[in-house]
Amino acid sequence: MRQLRLGEQIDLVLSPELAIRVYANCRPHVLQTTRLQKGAILVSNGRELVEEGLGMGAPVCLYPDGARFSLSAATFVNESETSPSVVKIYSMNAIESKRFRNGFMRPRSCAKCFLRILEKAYRGARSLHVGAATMLGAVSMMGLRNEYVESCSKGQIQVTYAARKRDIRINVNFESLVTQGLRTLILENEQGGTLFTEYSDSSGGKLRGRKIEPWRATSAEWATLRSQQCGAGFRLHRPDGWRIVRGREVVKNRISWSGLNLVHDGIRIPKTVEYHIETFGS
Repeated sequence: MRQLRLGEQIDLVLSPELAIRVYANCRPHVLQTTRLQKGAILVSNGRELVEEGLGMGAPVCLYPDGARFSLSAATFVNESETSPSVVKIYSMNAIESKRFRNGFMRPRSCAKCFLRILEKAYRGARSLHVGAATMLGAVSMMGLRNEYVESCSKGQIQVTYAARKRDIRINVNFESLVTQGLRTLILENEQGGTLFTEYSDSSGGKLRGRKIEPWRATSAEWATLRSQQCGAGFRLHRPDGWRIVRGREVVKNRISWSGLNLVHDGIRIPKTVEYHIETFGS
């Protein structure tokens, strides 16, 4: 395998109009996720569709002291196969912090407690969502944002991306991850929030735009997000032992993602998981 330099990227072709792109560094630099490593990014006719999303197959781990994200990674391309694959080894070494204007919020401050209640309402009952979203938008305009700062590493997660016709095949290895205290594994499969606005799933559920909740679990076997604007979409098939959590958040100058995330809770942490995502164009 050949290791990519930090300025390099590789595209894996899915169809004449669609590809996935993997960067060796943390590009693209958009809004709050600027410093974070991204997974596979959908590209339609040369246009990246990820906006502020983390891409396909980007890992997040939840521990008692907070969620861990990735600020750094090593990326390799395997060109020995008929269809090349990309291996990205994520270091789980970042934690989220709230910044308001020029300073970080203290963990137990009144402002931080108020924000926690507001975000819970935003992700909770639909009746509270619109009002909470408006308030979050307002405080974002005043200078609230999330930042991801370096923390003690919780190990590494290896993710392999391969293109098989229109399918994205994703294999994830957790063997080098610290499992002590690990509560939840999340594999983000996110693209742009203003682009992917139509949701459907195997249970017959259909949602559009703001009706797609920021974080809502489903028991569906598969779920789909479409972008009418781009003439593209993707369908996630749920692997055994995992659940699909749909979500979409668009807050001006702060957040813009739409995704079908895989979540695994519990004490028995898998060593590996493999899943696939179908893609389709216009």
